[in-house]
Amino acid sequence: MTLMRKKLLVLGVASLSLLALTACGSNKNSSSEKVYQYVYATDPDSLDYIVNFNATTSDLTTNGVDGLLENDQYGNLVPSLAKDWTVSKDGLTYTYKLRKGVKWYTSEGEEYAEVTANDFVAGIKHAVEGESSALYLIQDSIKGLDDYVKGKTKDFSTVGVKALDDYTVQYTLNNPESFWNSKTTAQILFPVNEEFLESKGKKFGTTDPSSILYNGAYFLKNLTAKSEISFEKNPNYWDAKNVHIDQIKLIYNDGSETESIYKNFDDGVYSALSLN
Repeated sequence: MTLMRKKLLVLGVASLSLLALTACGSNKNSSSEKVYQYVYATDPDSLDYIVNFNATTSDLTTNGVDGLLENDQYGNLVPSLAKDWTVSKDGLTYTYKLRKGVKWYTSEGEEYAEVTANDFVAGIKHAVEGESSALYLIQDSIKGLDDYVKGKTKDFSTVGVKALDDYTVQYTLNNPESFWNSKTTAQILFPVNEEFLESKGKKFGTTDPSSILYNGAYFLKNLTAKSEISFEKNPNYWDAKNVHIDQIKLIYNDGSETESIYKNFDDGVYSALSLN
């Protein structure tokens, strides 16, 4: 059984059974590339993964942008952009060491910049400025963040997220949270390149694939409303050896043509089929 990365992209459709997953990559395609084809039911209205907490956004962007940690197939937290981390004895300070050499790329696969600790600082600042719908996850957790959100202080340096150097990001909490690491898998704590963010302005995170940068397993190549969404594998991804699907193609189906899904699966057009 091969997954397109460490998770299966489902884009708002019902979860697939293990039986259905065995068909992944088995569609009739003359190319030697492994292609995953399926359907999606709802178009995203944003690619701003930090501000928008909707599944229609995160189901797409989590395949193109990595955070500090991620869940393996068993639900265990494992390193992603953070190769390791430490926790202070009082449980208030989490310090993450980033992988060196991980790059940001445009949707065209052009190298833009290296991923650094400052990108995680910029991400939280953007979450506040963009009034992220996921702020509730971290607002009372990170020291000084609630005061900054409420305007009690205008100095972002009072917020407990720091880039100690290019490859070390540190969070200081108000109270110990044994579950803090699990929060790092939420996209509100994902990185964003500050220079790119500022260059895009209000156009950052629109539904244009070029409106965001990618450091993950895939580049979003096409997003045509009520038609098609497609991805291509990032050949320079830091964990490329564990990415076994080369292309992802999702075809719009709002559920009104249920029989066509079964027929297309039977004809080898779709790589999987929901049994729900």
